[in-house]
Amino acid sequence: MKYIDLLKSHQMYGTTSEDIKIHRGYEEILENVVIAPWWNHDMFESEGFKVTQVSEKVYNFYRDDLSFSFVELKRIGAPGIMDFILSLGVTKCKNLVFLGSAGSLDENIKIGDIVVPEYSICGDGASRYLNENLEDELFKKEYPSKEFTDKLINILKEEDIKYHNVPNFSTDTVFAQFYHMDKILKEGAKTIEMETALLFKSNELLNINVTAMFCISDNTIVNKSLYSGRTEEENEYRHKVRNEVIPNIIIKLFSK
Repeated sequence: MKYIDLLKSHQMYGTTSEDIKIHRGYEEILENVVIAPWWNHDMFESEGFKVTQVSEKVYNFYRDDLSFSFVELKRIGAPGIMDFILSLGVTKCKNLVFLGSAGSLDENIKIGDIVVPEYSICGDGASRYLNENLEDELFKKEYPSKEFTDKLINILKEEDIKYHNVPNFSTDTVFAQFYHMDKILKEGAKTIEMETALLFKSNELLNINVTAMFCISDNTIVNKSLYSGRTEEENEYRHKVRNEVIPNIIIKLFSK
């Protein structure tokens, strides 16, 4: 399957590329794009940008040296973000950074740490819709764009910021994942979240520069889950990294 095949299938039922763009509020998407399932665009508010709200979910940031779009989805999971990612193929988007939270599956990856996924192991059902015959994708590895990810990692090194470049697992459920944790760990995953296997597989069709960055929100291995166990200090540190450290990294990534 190619991206043009998806567009042709829309055309068969009366939908044009322009219709897709308008429906998603993507008419003014810029070349650099941040997409976030849940984080707010105001994480960049202290960086001196002029901000224009383009649509319900899209904000454009402008500064003399840089401009980018922020897609604030307010929804999670591969099915929830899939249409928004695929719709970027009818826009000017060339560089895409995914920002989100992830759980740690390693005692050495702490709450608040930054993770750049080496690859994501598919645990979602949505990815099969990117296969011609709906073949299952379970446990397949999907990779970000190498050069763009290397560029991100080099910035983290230059800024002397602690990070982890590890295998990730993309799940469809938080509640039920614990029952399958032994299998997930056997696959080699060091972190777990819900979207990036689908994101990376989508890029086989989009063919743009795509990478991802997580801030660790919880750690199942040491009994600090989303449901219990986290301290106030850990949560404060996580918010500091998310709101102060990560925006600076994104700006440097788009600027270089």
